Amino acid sequence: MEAIDVDKAEAVADVLKSVGVRRDSYLDQRLYPPPDDPPEDQLAYFVSMVAIDHRTSLWEPFEGVVGGEFFHGADALYRLGRLAYGRGFFKAEKLAELAPSEAEHLLTIGGRRVWDFHIRVLLLRDVGKKALRNGGFERLVPRDSLKRLKEALRQIRAYEDPVEKKALLLAKFLDGRKLADFKDLEEADVPVDNHLSRIAYRLGIADVSYDFLESGVEVPREEDVRLRQLVKTAWKIVAKFADIHPFALDDYLWSFGRRTCTRERPKCDVCPFREICKAHALQRYPPEHLHLITWYY
Repeated sequence: MEAIDVDKAEAVADVLKSVGVRRDSYLDQRLYPPPDDPPEDQLAYFVSMVAIDHRTSLWEPFEGVVGGEFFHGADALYRLGRLAYGRGFFKAEKLAELAPSEAEHLLTIGGRRVWDFHIRVLLLRDVGKKALRNGGFERLVPRDSLKRLKEALRQIRAYEDPVEKKALLLAKFLDGRKLADFKDLEEADVPVDNHLSRIAYRLGIADVSYDFLESGVEVPREEDVRLRQLVKTAWKIVAKFADIHPFALDDYLWSFGRRTCTRERPKCDVCPFREICKAHALQRYPPEHLHLITWYY
């Protein structure tokens, strides 16, 4: 039976207090638009890019050299997105009629398309159509209330995940970039993806059977939603104990999952949680649960 280990959550929070969790500013202009650009243009970029920001390296790595610099996964996607932004790609009327040939430069790196290229084209077209129907991105996206934002985004296919991974990721960007002034930031949660699930299971804050996680049994969508809701709640408890905003916590965990608590060969020798980690104590390092292929996360 899955559960949240509150004592473990408090122990994890104590470690987080000592490591100095800091919020990203999302101002790296290799990946994001200039902050003084018109809000309509910035919103178009973030709504569109988050819409297609789900697993990029399912069958083979989505990575390559762009402008003499190597990028992998989500970084590669946003680097290509930033270049596309400079070419005026993210306009509602263009996205609404987007042809696959027009998306090649956004979704191809190192001569390889992202694994679900055509799905992402359809998601971008849907974003463009919904923006046009609402009179533009500024009118599509409420920026005074996180609750209202999530409700508005439900009309967009890319944002239909019940666990709201993409909606929360978009909110994190908008808040960090000062594109929004949410009056209800206490409603925020971490946007749960593979990294955050895996870390929660290994630390033990989300107490899920390691035999199940290591079995490789694919769970149906309803089970995937239930497990990620459990993980989301567990991290909310950690954030409360640590007095860290969930958006700052997500910045830390996403980087930690990519660089330290990796799916294969985690770097336990440099992990600040090593002494309280369930996986390290058991010398068993399960992956995240195996779920149906989805554009949710």
